[in-house]
Amino acid sequence: MSTREVTAVYGDCPGTFQRVQLLLSRAGAELRWDEPSEGASHADMLRSAKRTGLALVGYRRSHGSGLPPAVLLRDELGVYAQHRPIRPLPGIPCRHDDVDLIVVRETTEDVYAHLEHESLPGVFESLKVTTEGACQRIARHAFEVARASGRPKVTVVHKANIMKLSDGMFLRVAREVAKDYPDIQCDDVIVDALCMKLVLQPGQFEVLLCGNLFGDIVADLCAGLVGGASNAPSINLAEHTILFTAGHGDPPEVDRTEAANPLPVLLPAIHLLRHIGQDGEAERIHDATAGALEAGVVPQALGGSASLEAFCAAVESRL
Repeated sequence: MSTREVTAVYGDCPGTFQRVQLLLSRAGAELRWDEPSEGASHADMLRSAKRTGLALVGYRRSHGSGLPPAVLLRDELGVYAQHRPIRPLPGIPCRHDDVDLIVVRETTEDVYAHLEHESLPGVFESLKVTTEGACQRIARHAFEVARASGRPKVTVVHKANIMKLSDGMFLRVAREVAKDYPDIQCDDVIVDALCMKLVLQPGQFEVLLCGNLFGDIVADLCAGLVGGASNAPSINLAEHTILFTAGHGDPPEVDRTEAANPLPVLLPAIHLLRHIGQDGEAERIHDATAGALEAGVVPQALGGSASLEAFCAAVESRL
């Protein structure tokens, strides 16, 4: 097993990130960290991520009126797809214990193309951009994800009954791409109906193929089915870089305290290890984390009483 270099983006709670790094080391993960120096800029982190091709990213909230740091980093790296794996973690209370799906989200266009303007005083317009090329790329990517993970079905999420041109093309292109994957079933569902079906019976879905806005909303709904913000890892794919990020973080008053929650960084780290082929180390950390939770060592963010130190110690003792 070769050592992999990984860019570390600490986010708003560097102490929590460093505790997770220690757990990875204790589990035997072969990683070499390119860590930010004191006062490192966003540009420094961007250069590092481009060089290493791999980053673990802690949650960073917006400051001021600019784009959220995670969105800015995705844009600058050219991230075109986001995966949100949705699966219960033993020990975290969840609404459904049979959920095992992946939300595949297109991340370059839609209403998130940042094309907004004030056309008249008090009248704002936000443009939804949909291109055939991006639709083809994300559809083919979703079917490749299904095939690689042994999943039998891709469900196209859309609102083509109302947005007949933009979402109509998204659906049409996905159906055309599906013809190249005869081993994988393709169906579709209108996004509002999907939300109802996910709450009632999420086990019927395997891979959800979504545009940018719907994917953002649906992924967080799905995370709510399996434990909420603590279990919302995000995997972001660019041409030469993959970011494993915390989907959510702690409230500002919790940052840098012993009430901080390591799970939003720890769970993406497990996916990072699997991606680079360190499956044994990933499973050790997964099982140790689940074991600590099932034993009642629960972070305060999940309603328990365990401090950051106590929870990480409980996980480490099970490695």
